[in-house]
Amino acid sequence: MKQSRLFYAAIFAFTSLATTAQINQTPMTGGGRQIVGNSEKAMEASGSMYINDKYMPAKVEGNANTVLLRYNAYSDYFDMSNPQEQTARVLPKQANEKITFITTGEEFILADYKKDNQEHNGYLSIIIENPKVKIYKKERIYLQPGVIASNSYQTSKPATYKKANDEYFVKLGDSNEALYFSGKKEFAKLIPAKSKEILDYIKKNDVDVEEVAGLQKLADYVQTIL
Repeated sequence: MKQSRLFYAAIFAFTSLATTAQINQTPMTGGGRQIVGNSEKAMEASGSMYINDKYMPAKVEGNANTVLLRYNAYSDYFDMSNPQEQTARVLPKQANEKITFITTGEEFILADYKKDNQEHNGYLSIIIENPKVKIYKKERIYLQPGVIASNSYQTSKPATYKKANDEYFVKLGDSNEALYFSGKKEFAKLIPAKSKEILDYIKKNDVDVEEVAGLQKLADYVQTIL
């Protein structure tokens, strides 16, 4: 009888150890997130969510006061700093509100825009602002996933914030929405009735639609044919 009790005690101890080992090695899920065992410590993402980490003096349309802002290009909002109170908060969004950085002259506007048949609303940087042709740039930062080392010979890498390629949008005439274009042919397609004229103008005048000077030249021309 005594030997039987010792046998069952040994079986119970072995089962407990095996269960504990399995729990320590198996990721658990909860609240839509994966909880990793303490052998894999979470690493803070490297890089920055901001195009410029520094707060810069700016004017917000409709407000006479100068404020300190920086643009979060990952989450698409402006942080506003108050040095006197040592606080920071998100600038409330107002439709078609223009923001101008005093030292650089860069301007942003909260606008509707469309890409790949999907409609968005967010901050666009103003490149050209003619009465009938307005061209904007969208600056974005994305998060590149990190890599967890699978063995002791590898090194884990943290997730990294990286700048995406700039995207360009144009608002034509009385349109309420800016449309995406990625080159001269896509730009011309946005004005079907004048697409051939536009392509001929671009070719004849060697217009580079990836440069601000070229976009300004193109906008000035399109302004005359709309």
